[in-house]
Amino acid sequence: MFRHPVTMLVLALTSCFTLGCSMFSDDKAPAPTAGADRTDAQIFVGDTIEMNYDPNVILKRAESFHEQEGYAEAIVEYQHFLDLHRNHILAPYAQYRLALSHFKMIQTIDRDMTPVKMAREEFRELIDDFPASQYEAEARVKIRECDGLLAKNHFFVGTFYYKREQYLAAAKRFEKIIDHYPSTEEAVASKLQLAKTYRKLGALEWARDWAVSLAQQHPRHKLRDDGLKLLAELQNENPNIMMAARPRRSLQPRSSLAQNGSRPGFYPATTAINGASSLVPQAPSAVADCPLGTWCGATGTSLSNALAPNPPVTPSVTCRPGTWCQ
Repeated sequence: MFRHPVTMLVLALTSCFTLGCSMFSDDKAPAPTAGADRTDAQIFVGDTIEMNYDPNVILKRAESFHEQEGYAEAIVEYQHFLDLHRNHILAPYAQYRLALSHFKMIQTIDRDMTPVKMAREEFRELIDDFPASQYEAEARVKIRECDGLLAKNHFFVGTFYYKREQYLAAAKRFEKIIDHYPSTEEAVASKLQLAKTYRKLGALEWARDWAVSLAQQHPRHKLRDDGLKLLAELQNENPNIMMAARPRRSLQPRSSLAQNGSRPGFYPATTAINGASSLVPQAPSAVADCPLGTWCGATGTSLSNALAPNPPVTPSVTCRPGTWCQ
């Protein structure tokens, strides 16, 4: 047999086919395990979809993302939880963590302020939708922090415009701070910046109004002296500007000022007599309709809706022209 090569070749091929078929036959193939079969069933039958609605699973997934600083993913999961389980006992917690995730995405004040706005909105929603929750006090603190950041951003942008002589754009930013964030430190600084800005624009009466507002409303603030200095400079440029600034309540004879022992807070108009400075009555300006207790500008509109006068000062005090008498 070994002397015939053709016979040997036929035998070899026959053995090969026989062994190959036995190696890959169905009888020899490994059977799938019970665990793998169950996993496939969970995926395709729908158990995973049901878990997507489970509040505990959703919240644990959100917490995992939050702890790993994946705040964008955590926001999606917290919002998913609230969309499905708004009445759940853990809904206030989910709302708090949702707002906190936005808050932790905040960067510097010269960057995008969207996370600040979203955090403020979500903390406000926590207070409104879940009143008296254990997270309300911290939510209010965070809202104030957000207001401060937004005010700082507007002040930063306003100062940027001011330095580039884009005064109208700067004034818009400073006024927005005063209107929307009046309790911030930037609101006080914005009054001084508005006075400077309107002075650059040639609107001296508006510049005077904001300088007066700064001096009257913030008598102990460190920027008050800067406001008084600006008022003095404005009077040097236009000697009549301070006369027009007097409120209607100060338009009374000097004798009546001495009788009641006090005078309105803003009475800067003075004149020199024999080397001494003394108060003299000024001619009344046109009557304008302004609310009582507010400072009335030359245009007849009240400044910032609420300008309180300074504490009473005795009329015996003298002052130089363009200075704040006190």
